[in-house]
Amino acid sequence: MRKKLALVLAGVMGASLLAAGSSVYAEEAAADPIVLGCSYVADNTNPVDSAWDLTAHGISEGIYMQDAEGNLVSRFVSELTREDDLTWKATVTGGVKFSDGTDCDAAALADCMNYLQTNNAMTNGTAGVVTFTAEEDGSLTIVTERPTPVMSSLLAEWCNVVFKQDGDNFIYTGPYMVEKLDSGVSLEMVPNPYYDDRAGDRSDVTLKVFRDSAAMQQAFEGGEIDLMFGLTPETADILTGEGFNVKDYDAGYQYFAFTNLQAGPMSDLAVREAINMIIDREELTTVLKGGRVATGIFAGYYSFAGDVEEKTDLDAAAAKLEEAGYTKNDDGIFEKDGEPLSIHMITYSARADLPIIMQMVSSQLTKAGIDSTTEVVDDIGAALEAGEYDLAFYAQHTAPSGEPSAFLNMALTEGGSRNYAGYHSDKVDELLAKMGETEPGEERDQISKDIQAVVAEDLPIIYLVDPQWHVALSEKVADYVPYCGDYYCVNAELGL
Repeated sequence: MRKKLALVLAGVMGASLLAAGSSVYAEEAAADPIVLGCSYVADNTNPVDSAWDLTAHGISEGIYMQDAEGNLVSRFVSELTREDDLTWKATVTGGVKFSDGTDCDAAALADCMNYLQTNNAMTNGTAGVVTFTAEEDGSLTIVTERPTPVMSSLLAEWCNVVFKQDGDNFIYTGPYMVEKLDSGVSLEMVPNPYYDDRAGDRSDVTLKVFRDSAAMQQAFEGGEIDLMFGLTPETADILTGEGFNVKDYDAGYQYFAFTNLQAGPMSDLAVREAINMIIDREELTTVLKGGRVATGIFAGYYSFAGDVEEKTDLDAAAAKLEEAGYTKNDDGIFEKDGEPLSIHMITYSARADLPIIMQMVSSQLTKAGIDSTTEVVDDIGAALEAGEYDLAFYAQHTAPSGEPSAFLNMALTEGGSRNYAGYHSDKVDELLAKMGETEPGEERDQISKDIQAVVAEDLPIIYLVDPQWHVALSEKVADYVPYCGDYYCVNAELGL
């Protein structure tokens, strides 16, 4: 979902992206911008290419977005009503403007949503091709190819951002707007003067790219940047010890492990069950200095989060392996038919916590009598596709649209984009079909919990940690609270 980011927009294009009136506004804005240290900025301002990143930077918005509690809210739509299986009616607020001062009305929403439906196949994933029509009364009619009971979540999907085109430029509605993109170096932004009545109080913001976390830490300590995202637990401790302001916040992401069901030792359910019982998740959260033991696939603050209770039990794990024909050799390692039980584990470095988790699990397996090898790969997707692993540690925001079915379908149905090992369960398929027909509410939430319970039995995914992330803040932004992981790094409260 997130690209490995290098800016490719020419400077002349970046300069031309200033919306009407922004140059005047920039002169009035604070001379000293807030500077964020980060590992990337958007590749470009095209919504087909960079929708997630533009929203993370505070430039674009979805018709619906999550608030800090995980609820879906909208500045664009005041009411959303289902008229039949395929048809929805949206009452448009009419109160939102683009950053050039023009109205974002039903016609504008229809234009941008239809453009994305045509030009980005990912927008067709939930309900097939969706058609948006602006009506004479100012409302919006939405017709889906396939039924969906969660239109608000569809409109909150990361690829469905609101924009308008002005020649070759794209203009957005978020609290900030692009002033200059410098390829691979920085993104300079000024407040969108039409966002709300607090626009005049916001500071300019610059995102500065660091390829090295040590260099970013040094820049923060030296006062060159005001916010530092992606802190490792060690860095968080160092900065806290130095008297800096370090905050923890719920990531929304989940840390889990894919198991290889097709080949190798993890294709044996007994081995999966044993390893699941060996992993000490409390120890993982202690080492990560934050987070909670995962209870399923989703962050605990969602109503549809799982309620699975994972317990460490080394004796039960050993008994499970012995029942499957494993015995300990003279070196204290479980083996079967003369072959030691060895687990090849992989992860990637883009999430600093994952290599830490992998090494901790390796140590836990060794103590329990299971050999392991570890590898940090450059392309985790390619390694998963190739099946070059027994256990793969992974991180993903599993509900960026505030809704469970998207990830559950991706990870658990045949042909799903995250179902790397070809997992299949008739029971899960039945529950997913039922979820697709059930309106949001307690019944739908329970279906989600039931699916997560089945996964805890079959173990195509091993639940690990519901993480908290760390951010360091200067005194200038000491009260700022990011949320939703790295999706809303820049939200409307920054710069006030």
